Amino acid sequence: MTARHRRELAACILIAAAAAARPVAAQRAPRPAGVTDSTIAWGRRLFNGSANCAACHGVDAAGTDDGPALTGALWLHGPGTYDWLIQQIEAGIPAHETWTGQPMPMRGWTNMPDEDVRAVAGYVWSITHPPREIRPKPRPG
Repeated sequence: MTARHRRELAACILIAAAAAARPVAAQRAPRPAGVTDSTIAWGRRLFNGSANCAACHGVDAAGTDDGPALTGALWLHGPGTYDWLIQQIEAGIPAHETWTGQPMPMRGWTNMPDEDVRAVAGYVWSITHPPREIRPKPRPG
């Protein structure tokens, strides 16, 4: 084998190793019927605004001490589908079923109408599909 062939072989092995080391990107699920760019934008405004979801779940659903982040792939109460999200927002979650002991109120803090519930569910669905990798927090030194 010539030096040129060895270099080409080494380059091919490095490329293959780099490709194998990269995680396979999650494929974006098709949007549920009725979830449009404008619905998602409206839901985000409600989530961070008048519906007051951000009071517990944090700005852009990043989580707080009062409510879990909604941006990862882990759901505490079910599968995280759009229809399931609508049901959770409509019904709320009683305090004894939450990880913080704080209830999630039915239809948010403002008793949202159905259209607003669907918009918030569409926003939350959009930030969790495809599911994002949950990265462990670094251990203290």
